[in-house]
Amino acid sequence: MPKSRLVALLIDTSTSWGIRLIKGINQYAHESGDWLIHVEPRGRYERLHLPAGWKGDGVIARINRKSLADEITASGLPAVNVSWYPFAGPRIARCTVDEQQTGKMAADYFLSNGFTEFAYCGTNDRPGYVDLLAESFEQSIVAAGHRAHRYQAPAVQQQDDGWDVQLASLVNWLKGLPKPVALLCWSAARGRQVTEACHYAGLRVPDEVSVLGGEFDELMASISYPPQSTIDQPSEQVGYAAAEMLAKMMAGGKPPAQPLMFPPSRIDVRHSTDTLAIDDQLVSDALKLIRQQAPAGIYVSDVVRKLSVARRTLEQRFVKLIGRTPAAEIRRVRLEEAKRLLIETDRSIAEIARTTGFGQQDLFSRTFRRSVGMPPSEFRRQHHGGLWLQDRDGRN
Repeated sequence: MPKSRLVALLIDTSTSWGIRLIKGINQYAHESGDWLIHVEPRGRYERLHLPAGWKGDGVIARINRKSLADEITASGLPAVNVSWYPFAGPRIARCTVDEQQTGKMAADYFLSNGFTEFAYCGTNDRPGYVDLLAESFEQSIVAAGHRAHRYQAPAVQQQDDGWDVQLASLVNWLKGLPKPVALLCWSAARGRQVTEACHYAGLRVPDEVSVLGGEFDELMASISYPPQSTIDQPSEQVGYAAAEMLAKMMAGGKPPAQPLMFPPSRIDVRHSTDTLAIDDQLVSDALKLIRQQAPAGIYVSDVVRKLSVARRTLEQRFVKLIGRTPAAEIRRVRLEEAKRLLIETDRSIAEIARTTGFGQQDLFSRTFRRSVGMPPSEFRRQHHGGLWLQDRDGRN
């Protein structure tokens, strides 16, 4: 009987990201047939360590502290880091979601909703961590002619501070922000804290503060009040790719020189961002109409007729306030709905083309490829966890 590869997973099991990562890793292990996985129930902020007395062949870890990176490096085991924290640098291979693309996606989403005031609330300070999510978000906002306020926790504040201390700090910061403000949070957990702080500050979400979590987590998004919008990510695919990377290293291969980065999937829109920050009533009404009816096949001619406005006037005011034409907004909304259906359903691409207002599949595919950079079938393969796993199973 061939010797099994012993692989430890130092990944939390309390978040959607961690659970879905492990599913992807397990899929690879199932296909390889010779992996024996060691994993234990862990919380997101627990101090993870290599199992005492465990003698294995490789590690996949969500490295969120330098001490864990040092411990893994000292073990000499092949390892892959699936965290946004690059504490180990080039010493440990890395496979995760692209922070910079995630920040840009958040900025583009808020800008499309007409916001002119922006803010960012990151995680608690971690020595040596450069927050690329914040930097990308802020750069995109500056490029659009605005600025973003960033939350700075008091220097003495640590992860173990009482919630009353953290809450008071957040409340004071939120009260001082210009309103209405579009606020990106580092994670859904941070977003839940922000929505709670808004309650104590007497601020209405989403009307005064529109809150978006930078990392999808179903539990945190659902228990936030109101339910929180987040940025969804292809966690299963990241897990599978990390396992594939580790397998090559355990077979004697060198760690990749560059990290493998996956783009975020989409914005999972819920009530915490369900608002438009536009003073122009005509543009606001047109946007609401487009977002409600674009998938049903509405056109610019329908919008101008229903709002009794000249097409040229509507186009000029759209470009001035949101940076694109009504036709481009209709196309954007249809594509976002198509992404949702590709990820969440098993509908055929032809059916999705019809139900999102494109009509013909070839027109939909050309438009999708031009906007997203890949055909709808490839997007579905990369981002639809269930169908992706079925596809992998179908190869065996």
